[in-house]
Amino acid sequence: MCGDHTRQSCGGALAVLSLPMRSTRSMPPTMAGRLIFHDCGKGSSTATHLTFTPDESTTTHSPTDADSWVVAIHETGDLTKSAIISPFLHRFSMTQSHPTSQDDRQVRSIEVPLTYPVKIEVGSDGIIGRRVTLWSQHATDPIAEGVIGYN
Repeated sequence: MCGDHTRQSCGGALAVLSLPMRSTRSMPPTMAGRLIFHDCGKGSSTATHLTFTPDESTTTHSPTDADSWVVAIHETGDLTKSAIISPFLHRFSMTQSHPTSQDDRQVRSIEVPLTYPVKIEVGSDGIIGRRVTLWSQHATDPIAEGVIGYN
């Protein structure tokens, strides 16, 4: 298996976001981090909340910028096409009231309730295996993207 083997599974669904692979215009600043779709620890297969935690290396945006962010879950997991032409299955605003702090490193995370619940499963209208993009309402290209998997 690839990735961080020291991280414990917390349930829900996870997407590791990085610089978009394709862009139709000049690249926006890098935004990397983790999106977790979850149900606040209830163990359900339906997500009701979304948490974004930026990587420590991400310095070009702050969690206070999140009010202008939109998370889009696409119909497929295909990263070979531009995100602009990849149809959306779901879209959520990252507008939130207060960023949260976690553990001693003071990593600032943003947790927002989803406008409507999404299924943490493969196929049908589930989100596992689908492309996810993070957009700024002020830009035409996504600022980060990844593929959703089980957490």
